Amino acid sequence: MEEFKTNPSELLRFHQLLTKDRKGYMPYYFPLQREGKDPWERVSWKANRKTLKEALYLMQRGCNIGIAAKADDPLVIIDIDDMEQVPDIKPTLQTISRKRIGRHNYFFAKDETAKRNIAADTAGEVRACWQYVVAPGSYVPCGEKDFAKMPEEEKVNAGHYTVFKELPVSEITYAEFPQAYKNSDMARKIVDTEAAIRKIVPKTSTKKSYRSSALWDLSIEDVSGLSDTKGKRVPMPFEIHDSGTYKNCSVSQGLLHCWRHEVSHNAFSYLCILAGVMTCENAGLQHGGRHYGADATDGETVFRVWKYAKEKGMIPNNDPIPLSALKYFARSKGICKEIKDGKLTSLQYQIAVAMLKKEVY
Repeated sequence: MEEFKTNPSELLRFHQLLTKDRKGYMPYYFPLQREGKDPWERVSWKANRKTLKEALYLMQRGCNIGIAAKADDPLVIIDIDDMEQVPDIKPTLQTISRKRIGRHNYFFAKDETAKRNIAADTAGEVRACWQYVVAPGSYVPCGEKDFAKMPEEEKVNAGHYTVFKELPVSEITYAEFPQAYKNSDMARKIVDTEAAIRKIVPKTSTKKSYRSSALWDLSIEDVSGLSDTKGKRVPMPFEIHDSGTYKNCSVSQGLLHCWRHEVSHNAFSYLCILAGVMTCENAGLQHGGRHYGADATDGETVFRVWKYAKEKGMIPNNDPIPLSALKYFARSKGICKEIKDGKLTSLQYQIAVAMLKKEVY
């Protein structure tokens, strides 16, 4: 008989702790692949809910189990990936992940302020609205590098998801979130607000250059090397950030999706990351959001992205600079202190182009 490393008794123990003081709450369990974090293929995990009995049965047969926080239930999961960035958190039921370093903290929302998803880069995530983590009792193998980083006393449990602190599930509000998550949330709000303002502020009419830059013709495949992944998740290109699960990226309908930060990227926002202008989290379009963080109308941003694309051979070396970038360049070189009516004078334009050819082309 085939032996599995999953542990149904650990899932049952976790379930009893999670539901002990919350009458009427039924955790949203669903099946994951054996020794993996991904849901079953060919069926949406949001339509594949299992009862505890069904989840235990599947785990007995080697399947891992995920637990999700739905938009209309009270569960809030604060996932800590880097303990140094999140040294303190309100005591609650806590589990430990397969690498035996990260923590999953389970809370019930005290009010609606806590029901929000927040990606805090390497610090971790708040998962509260249709996001999930791997439930205790599951098993995902660890690589040699992950094994080497584990505390010595935890190596015997490598790959296993287990209960770490048997505490009652606490209620939580947004105000009680660790500061690292609130900082990331505020930074994202600032980006969204600035993007929204750009949408409503009238643009000053400008004279277009004699031909358009090839920068605006680049596709996500041109800049990332990835084409449509047909619904499957693949490793994020290492230039953007690491991929601990090797499955935190997908491409569809001309956009690249980062599933760590829950954002989408077009070619321009992706190039903003490569050029060092913005991070993945802040450059993209938040899933369910309305605006990209990357500002394709900001002269400095366009200049840095255009220059990077040209240096990397993504656009021709003699590519005409976008006019907004040329205006920024003219100001940065002291050719003009301000641009009246949004236009460079003929002399300013000629001096800027001449200097640009000397320094950049």
